[in-house]
Amino acid sequence: MMENGGSKDHYTIGEVVTRLRKEFPTLSVSKVRYLERRRLINLTRTRGGYRLFSAQDVELLKYILTLQDKEYLPLKVIKKRIEGGVPVGTSDSGGDLSRVLEDKTYTREELADAIDGELRFVEELQSVGIVGRGGELTQRDVEIARMALEMAKYGIQPRHLRGIMAAVEREAAMFKQILNPELRSGDEQRVQDAVNKARHLAAVDSRLKELMMASAIDNFSS
Repeated sequence: MMENGGSKDHYTIGEVVTRLRKEFPTLSVSKVRYLERRRLINLTRTRGGYRLFSAQDVELLKYILTLQDKEYLPLKVIKKRIEGGVPVGTSDSGGDLSRVLEDKTYTREELADAIDGELRFVEELQSVGIVGRGGELTQRDVEIARMALEMAKYGIQPRHLRGIMAAVEREAAMFKQILNPELRSGDEQRVQDAVNKARHLAAVDSRLKELMMASAIDNFSS
């Protein structure tokens, strides 16, 4: 059986990746193989050595990817949860694990595990001030590290992100200056309103950059 073929009751690794990629855009064949090597999934194989997924295997993979990509759990924690018999498709907080994890912090090793990256990559991100700026490694740092790892695939290393960080700090300082009267008012409601305005400005700024970057990229071929 070819690895990109499949039967009614079983799916090949290629079929599973194609099926789940809409929900998990960064999913790849190599990532699935990595999860198998880490013994999070245990697949049936044909005589020719090709991996076959049952419907239950697909659901287990979705469960693992959800905990890893959307709830930021390290693989070793996910593995313990699976081994402990937590039903697939559930979490131990009634489906709202993200709230429980709001204050979760990570060691550098745990963060590297969460992004399937190397410890030295996380250490470099921290050394140049891209993650851990608040003194601890948090959920937000996990997502930042994921994006940095994706950029590293194209040769953009952590040291290259210093310019982006510097630009962010300049813009944040500008927003703070604009909102400073409210931030320094001493009125709790006005301060919160100012923070919300800053978040709105950040969202508008992000969309503006996206459009400006798209225009710049359109000129690459001209």
